[in-house]
Amino acid sequence: MLAYTPHKPAIHYLNPVAWVVTELCDGSSGSQIYAMFEQLNKGRISEPELKEAFESAMDQLVRGGLVTTNRPARP
Repeated sequence: MLAYTPHKPAIHYLNPVAWVVTELCDGSSGSQIYAMFEQLNKGRISEPELKEAFESAMDQLVRGGLVTTNRPARP
């Protein structure tokens, strides 16, 4: 999936996990978004792998300016 950020002109290439996380970002809290992500992937991968995939996707989205959170972005 490709996403464009007009405020900071760039095209972002999202992997499937980042794409799903983007779709779940509807103004809910991070824990609510993670709970929805967890439900979608229940039984597919282990909890540590699931958490790592989610955090990696969120980092990609925040760094790219595609979503915002209340936590500071990682450098």
